Amino acid sequence: MRIIRLDGDMDAAAMADMKDLFEELAACGQDVRLDMRNVSFIDSSGIGGIVFLFKRLKAQGLRLETTRLKGQPQRLFLHLDLAFLIAPDEPAEQA
Repeated sequence: MRIIRLDGDMDAAAMADMKDLFEELAACGQDVRLDMRNVSFIDSSGIGGIVFLFKRLKAQGLRLETTRLKGQPQRLFLHLDLAFLIAPDEPAEQA
């Protein structure tokens, strides 16, 4: 499993910079875990990047998991019914 720690906001500008990373992860041939402990904000561009990665990995029979979500990113994941992307062994943090 590839574990990647993300830092900073996941907005349109950041996702433009992360495009190559997400393309590489989609082609790495391994399950991917995104450690999001240092992500304090995510918008539709960030969600779009994560969904893109999820779909590409799933098509290969691989998994995407997120860990250490908190605050706004955690609330958005839950609001958008993306809780299935949160690692099953990950305790939910109180928002």
